[in-house]
Amino acid sequence: MKIIGLMLTWNNLEFFKCALEQALAFCDELILVEGCHSKHYPRRSTDGTCEYIETIRDLPGLKVRDFNFNGKYNHVQLLIRQEFPKKSALYEPGNWVMHWDDDMFFFNSTLPKLRTAMQKAKKDSLTWLEHHFIYNFRFCTTLRDRANCHRIINGTYLSGISTPCYPNGKRIQGEEAEGVELFHYGFVKKPDRLKARMLMSMEKGTKASEGKYEQWMNVKWNKDTDIFKSEAFIEQIRPGDGLHIYKGKHPEIVANHPWRHIKDIRRIN
Repeated sequence: MKIIGLMLTWNNLEFFKCALEQALAFCDELILVEGCHSKHYPRRSTDGTCEYIETIRDLPGLKVRDFNFNGKYNHVQLLIRQEFPKKSALYEPGNWVMHWDDDMFFFNSTLPKLRTAMQKAKKDSLTWLEHHFIYNFRFCTTLRDRANCHRIINGTYLSGISTPCYPNGKRIQGEEAEGVELFHYGFVKKPDRLKARMLMSMEKGTKASEGKYEQWMNVKWNKDTDIFKSEAFIEQIRPGDGLHIYKGKHPEIVANHPWRHIKDIRRIN
C-alpha cells in the first residue's frame, strides 16, 4: 500500500513549512501545488513561499507541480485534486490519496495508527476527530467524522473538492480511524490572509462566507470566559461541536511555532 499526498499552498509560509515536513515523512509521494486561483490576488505567493520551495524542490518523494487551469476558484481546485494524483506512478487501485492542508497536523504517534487504519480499512475512506483553532492555539471547535483521504478505485471521482464518489455516483462512506486526531489551524491567520481566504470562498459561490471575515474581526474578549459570550457567533464562523478552551498538547511539529503563544493573531501585521 502506498500513499499519495496532495498539498495546496499560498501565502501560508509559517504553517506550510511544518505541514510539508510532516506530510513528506508520512506520504510515499507528496504532490505540491503552489498558487492562488483568484482574480483579486497575485497568483504566486508573496511571503517567501516560492523562494522556500526552490530550496527543497529536489527532496525525495516531493513532486512540485504547476497548474494551467482557468476558471473559478472551486473549478481550478477541483481539477487539481481530481487530475494531479492520477499523474502519479503510485495512482493504482488499493493505494490511497490524502488531501493534506498546509495548516493541518498530527501527533507523531498518530501517523503509524493512520497508516495501519488504511491497511485494515473495510471502507474506502477514513474519518477522524478534527480540532479547529481560531484566533490562537487555545480557542477551538471540534468536528467529528471528518474525511481527508480515500482509497483508489478505478472510476472514482470527486464531486466537489472533497467528496469522493464511486463510478456509479454513490458517495464513498468512511470509517473512523481509531486513535487519530487532527489539529487544524485554518483560522489562526493574519487578517490579510484570512480576508483573502474568505474572498476566494465567496468567488467559488459559498454564500455562507459572506460577512464571515467581518464577524471574525469583530469578536472581542479580555479574558477566556469572555470568549463564550460570542460562542454562537464563532460557531457561525468555524462550525463544530462546541467552542472550548483547548488545554491539551499540540503536535510536536508545531511545538516551536512562532505563533504558539500569540493571544490574538489579528494583532500581527
